[in-house]
Amino acid sequence: MYEGYQYLKFDRRGLVLTVTMDNLPVNAIGFGLHGELARVFVEIEQDETCNVVVLTGAGKYFSGGGDLPQMLANLDDLGKLATEMTQAPRITHSLLALSKPIIARVNGHAMGLGATLALLCDIVFITDTAKIGDPHVNVGLSAGDGGALIWPHLVGFPRARHHLLTGEPMTGTEAKEAGMVHAAVANEALDEAVYSYAQKLAEKPFQALSATKRSLNMALCRQALADATSQVGLETLCMIAPDHREALLAISEKRAPNFTHGR
Repeated sequence: MYEGYQYLKFDRRGLVLTVTMDNLPVNAIGFGLHGELARVFVEIEQDETCNVVVLTGAGKYFSGGGDLPQMLANLDDLGKLATEMTQAPRITHSLLALSKPIIARVNGHAMGLGATLALLCDIVFITDTAKIGDPHVNVGLSAGDGGALIWPHLVGFPRARHHLLTGEPMTGTEAKEAGMVHAAVANEALDEAVYSYAQKLAEKPFQALSATKRSLNMALCRQALADATSQVGLETLCMIAPDHREALLAISEKRAPNFTHGR
């Protein structure tokens, strides 16, 4: 099990399986990692040796989100672009539908799809100084990878609208105050907090634990399935618009963007 993965690493502590995104320096989610995320939660569902999952990032970041140079390259490779946009709903739904509780160990900044992955988890621990945000709009995209789905559920529509329309991040402490995450802790306290919690869950009767998790996520799963095609379609429309390319070029050339604003 878990063969053929390059960007995901696996470690076991009894009934707790840790899945680590490993694409240093910032665990950017390029084509390879994106594809692995689209299948890993389906495989974990079949793993009878784990009852609880921890999702984290290698090094100092949870995930910086999309791989910007690759995103720019994909604009000239429509096959890869189509593959990624087909995979995106699979990531969202397979994570939400996983019958095993999943804990996000947010060890550093979580941005864009990185933030979405963390927030789709059942329990989120974040370091108090880490930033979590969804700046899709700043690179000319809509938050169609699950961000528009999960943010309103966690912080309400007024706050979700603000953060998704501006791309402004929160610190871990602010995310805790907003009710977005379970706990914000000092970096040196993160492992103890995460793994003591994971062990607490692992000691529960699994059928009851799993059924409760599935019950909690039923409505989200239905909404994810119902909205995925439309939300991904809107993001794809943004990808082929000139402002997305201009945003990526401006970042790579370290200059201010010159947006056409759709004209």
